[in-house]
Amino acid sequence: MLKNHKVFTLVFGIIFLLNIFTQSALLQDLNIFIKPLICISLAFYLFKNANMAAGFNRLVFVGLIFSLFGDCFLLFAGRDIYFFLYGLVSFLLAHVVYSFAFFRDFKNNPQASKIYGHLMFFILGVFTLSFYTFIRDYLNDFRIPVMVYMFVISIMAIMAAYRYKRVDLFSFRLILTGAVFFVISDAALAFNKFVEPYPFAGILIMSTYMLAQYLITIGAIERKVEVLI
Repeated sequence: MLKNHKVFTLVFGIIFLLNIFTQSALLQDLNIFIKPLICISLAFYLFKNANMAAGFNRLVFVGLIFSLFGDCFLLFAGRDIYFFLYGLVSFLLAHVVYSFAFFRDFKNNPQASKIYGHLMFFILGVFTLSFYTFIRDYLNDFRIPVMVYMFVISIMAIMAAYRYKRVDLFSFRLILTGAVFFVISDAALAFNKFVEPYPFAGILIMSTYMLAQYLITIGAIERKVEVLI
């Protein structure tokens, strides 16, 4: 339960608010020191509180490290478009690793209910195709990288949904909600970056991103695999 993580949640809440503040106040110099704390704190907490002998937890840990690199690269995306590309690749790798972690739970019991996985497949299939069709003309040289990225993050969220009935319900809900927040965050980022900047974009992108990483990390720590009978 989340009450087992009260101290860390408080610490992460402070990191959350500091990042929102630096985004809203456009304090880029301070953000260089604050933003990396997101994944550093989560990776450290996961390492200290999860069984790192489990492949699932190791994969989530690696995903957080890739995300840390992505955060650092995106800090400088305004100075050089290649930093944005490096950040895109880093998060792409993070989503690939998360997908493999979630697939490990699916393959533990492929015969269990697939209802949420099928539902997420349909929802994200419609959303991803529609959203990409909408922004495609704005992407220029980023058409293929963004298409690949959207495909991979969709797979990540779909695999999170396929964990249903294979792990405890609490971990399932945390990680699935985190995956959905990730999709929202990246869609908001893509619209702001390629289509049209909009008010409070940074706050929306960062808040949903931080919630996504927090929920996935706590979901990994709380994970209990359903025993086959």
